[in-house]
Amino acid sequence: METVDNKYKVWHDNIIARGKDRVLTGYQEKHHIIPKSLGGSNKKDNLVALTPKEHFIIHILLCKFTVGKSRLKMLNALHAMMFFTTKRRGYKTSSRIVANLRIEFQKNNPVFDPEVRRKIGLGNKGKIVSAEGRRNMSLAHMGLRNSLGHKHTKEFCENISRVNKGNKHGLGIIYVNKDGVCLFIKKEFKQEYLAKGYKLGRDRTYITEAYKKLQSDKRIAYVNKRKQTNLATFG
Repeated sequence: METVDNKYKVWHDNIIARGKDRVLTGYQEKHHIIPKSLGGSNKKDNLVALTPKEHFIIHILLCKFTVGKSRLKMLNALHAMMFFTTKRRGYKTSSRIVANLRIEFQKNNPVFDPEVRRKIGLGNKGKIVSAEGRRNMSLAHMGLRNSLGHKHTKEFCENISRVNKGNKHGLGIIYVNKDGVCLFIKKEFKQEYLAKGYKLGRDRTYITEAYKKLQSDKRIAYVNKRKQTNLATFG
């Protein structure tokens, strides 16, 4: 962990020390004193309970006294906290903090370095993907085709089904349904549920012709949208 001694490190250490010397009640978050990305462990002496606000401040401070690759990793961690867990954890960020983070993130991330971008461009030069190829990749993502653009044969699908039959994650588990309610139960309870009026298998009464058409229209609309986006992007 590459660091410098400054006021931000002092503030960081004071918050950590206060967290270790108290019993926190209510909602709390565990923080790795030495971050795992910088070699920290899950041992008790490397963990401290913080409030959400303290946890957020700590990660801002970590960006203020780390240097080199350690700083880049801490910027990544703060970026994740701000943009992926803010809603769930209730963090509040100002436009100034967001702007500064984005500038620092771009400045320190090698992907944004002009020389690195030039080399990436040279590596991708000449790799042209046709409109049909992009369409096939879109269909592959939806499971309608494989990555080469070919439809899976019936024999292939049967082979996959046979390989997955009896998968250990589903051994001894069956579906039963009744009045639109579908349950996942152990086989030994089958007779008990059948006596209650349940039927074997999943409930598929919702799969009407109208439902099939709706799903088909959605798939076609999605493929067309991806196709138009790809044409606009790649020409």
